[in-house]
Amino acid sequence: MNITNTLTRWIPIRHLAIAITASPLTYAGDSLPHPSEASEAPEPASIESTGGSADEMALLAKKTANPISDLWLLWNQVDSTKFKGDLLDDDEWMYSYKFQPVMSFPVIGGDWNFILRPVFQYNSVPLDKDAGKLLGASQGQIFNSDELSSLAADPFGTTTGFGDTILLTLLGPNKEDGNIWGIGASQIFPTAQEDVLGQGKFQAGPAFLFAHIAPEPGQGWKSFNYGLLAQHWWSYAGDDDRSETSQTDIQYFINYRLTHTALIGMTPNIRVNWREDGSDRYSVPIGLGYIDMIKIGKVPIRVGMEAQYYVHQPDRAGADWNFRIIFTPIIPRLFGD
Repeated sequence: MNITNTLTRWIPIRHLAIAITASPLTYAGDSLPHPSEASEAPEPASIESTGGSADEMALLAKKTANPISDLWLLWNQVDSTKFKGDLLDDDEWMYSYKFQPVMSFPVIGGDWNFILRPVFQYNSVPLDKDAGKLLGASQGQIFNSDELSSLAADPFGTTTGFGDTILLTLLGPNKEDGNIWGIGASQIFPTAQEDVLGQGKFQAGPAFLFAHIAPEPGQGWKSFNYGLLAQHWWSYAGDDDRSETSQTDIQYFINYRLTHTALIGMTPNIRVNWREDGSDRYSVPIGLGYIDMIKIGKVPIRVGMEAQYYVHQPDRAGADWNFRIIFTPIIPRLFGD
């Protein structure tokens, strides 16, 4: 066994576990009210009053577009990501389910909204559970251990369990037209069940949102939505054997409003690992997807799917394709009325 080769091979492979923990928070940029509706403060959403008419569904679609609106959402997201690279013998797949309850609280007399958005993850990564022993091991320890040498030579397998937990908080004006913005903080907590499912670090940093929403569908270039949600994290505590982190997630969106409830476009996530060198820092996807509203019983639900292709990724090992499905019931606000 050539230990030097296995060490070189393992270094990029371990980032498969890291990639999934900086989980994207999906923002479906969609329709907002016509400018004439913006002269007054928006009324709180009433889920109970929706009977499923086109106007009522359109109203809820408008509010789901705005990540600092007054709605409460139960965001469910499934990502299937294919990885490739010079040091991967075969393509490897990673699967992630994310549950994101989005809770809005009116503040400052109702003129602003405070958003609390935790992200709970259940992941399946293409790494053996015991491969986590390599994350805190030195090269000398790997050289002198038959077990670690064997793991470095073949770290692949399947490990499934809960990953790290993310908490996004945003504060912004309670408005539903034109330019929308919010500022806040984002944190990552090392709650992963296994080392290969998380980064082992407490992390925190700023968050910023900007969105421009088209007022009406079907008006050519005037019906395009665009914007971004940016988050950055630095590690400040945690497992001393794990690497320090400095990473950024930028979800940008460019969507065209087909109807008052439906849109077509893309909402991918650019990821930057500032601990890497040169172009290996960046993973840059583009995508194409469709989002609309449905109703099951009395519950309005936002549904969508998107395929994303990475035009740039780390050469040694990085994401190649991602396929995303979202399923988001809208529920009455429980607190803060």
